[in-house]
Amino acid sequence: MTPPRSDRRGFALLGVLWIIIALGVSAIAVARLTYRAIASAQGEKDRVTGRWRAEGCIARVRAVSDAVLSENPSRARDRWISLDSIVEVDSAATLLGCDVTVQTDGRPVLARASSAELDSLPGMTPEAVAKILQLRLTSPPLTDLIRVAAALSPVARAVLDASYAQLSRRLAAEPDAWVVRSRAHFGEPPTPVNVEARFVRAGTRAALVRWVEW
Repeated sequence: MTPPRSDRRGFALLGVLWIIIALGVSAIAVARLTYRAIASAQGEKDRVTGRWRAEGCIARVRAVSDAVLSENPSRARDRWISLDSIVEVDSAATLLGCDVTVQTDGRPVLARASSAELDSLPGMTPEAVAKILQLRLTSPPLTDLIRVAAALSPVARAVLDASYAQLSRRLAAEPDAWVVRSRAHFGEPPTPVNVEARFVRAGTRAALVRWVEW
């Protein structure tokens, strides 16, 4: 028995509706995949742009370092000791788009070590620590233990002299190295990129010895 024409029309309409639904679901799935691909590509673009910014800030710090070291070669060591202060002054106007930190790396530095760091070293009596802190307030920067010893009492000088060889190995006259960390943010939401570089002084230049990105 042949179904009535109205029933056949109903089945056809129902089939069309199911096809429309299937096409709609497929379209939504394709749209989601496309959105994810675009978002992934945009995220990678933001990450690359952020990396360029972070690397640019590191390059600027190195350029500033080379400039101040070569400006007066006889004072290169003094400038190297206070490099973080010099970069801080420059960064306010030039290091845009990234956050930069500059920290010493290596042994404590005679002209920068804290009281606690000095006190932990051999041969450092309370008098010697106090004298170092006092001599730092004068010019030129304190870089020589002999200058410290000459200002001590005979007893404190004898203690310092007895540990001089060991102390000179554990206390630096200038920073062994500077570690510069640059963090850039780009995009919405921001994609953070970090770059870390380690520099040592090579005469009147800041020589790069380590580079890490993450």
